[in-house]
Amino acid sequence: MKNKYTIKVIKELLNQENVSEELLEELTSDPRLGVKKLIAQYYKRIEQKAALIEKFHKKEFLEKPYWDHDLLVAGVDEVGRGPLAGPVVTAAVILPPNNTLYEVDDSKKLSISKRDELYKQICDQALDISVAVGSPQLIDQENIYHATELTMAQSIRRLYVKPAHILVDAMTIPVDIAQTKLIKGDAKSLSIGAASIIAKVSRDRLMTMYSHLYPEFGFENNDGYGTKQHLQALDEFGRTKIHRLSFSPVRKINKFY
Repeated sequence: MKNKYTIKVIKELLNQENVSEELLEELTSDPRLGVKKLIAQYYKRIEQKAALIEKFHKKEFLEKPYWDHDLLVAGVDEVGRGPLAGPVVTAAVILPPNNTLYEVDDSKKLSISKRDELYKQICDQALDISVAVGSPQLIDQENIYHATELTMAQSIRRLYVKPAHILVDAMTIPVDIAQTKLIKGDAKSLSIGAASIIAKVSRDRLMTMYSHLYPEFGFENNDGYGTKQHLQALDEFGRTKIHRLSFSPVRKINKFY
């Protein structure tokens, strides 16, 4: 029937999870320009979702051999190797084979709101999650690379269940578990991508807490990286307890906050 539905009702119908072929056929024959636009938008969303799911399945190829044999595989990633202040944070995530984390990607490619949304989804769906924090003191003592390895090992040991295999982004973790080291693993592996999001959101929240202790440094915005505001505050107020003393230009600062 012509004009059976209003444009508003059609928009609501097409936003539902399942849209029947009969309804689509009926709406396709509707001559109104507004309806034609809504139908075009609907099919575009369907295409985008199909592409997203295809990309999602490609990211599972590293985990799938283990899942097919009922074995647990952990993805591990870090965030915070480059900043002048704050810890390095690592996360280990074990996902189930039937997860629906279609939008998980390298955390650096995602907006803050999308990371927060996916963080909740990962927490809801993961079999196990562990976060570990490598202090600035550990970084100064061991160097950032080794401190990151040690912190990754801590995140693995803190898991409630032991994985059969580890997928890790460009590092070697000092634990007695077989592992696959991947360059840009957070963009190639679903589990590493999930770990990168957990680590990033965890560290960002920690740096926001530190910003209340040291408001002059803008840690809630720069996450401890050497921005103009950060460097100016470092010169004016001196280094804080969360600064990495082995990092330039913190090394040359003799004043303490």
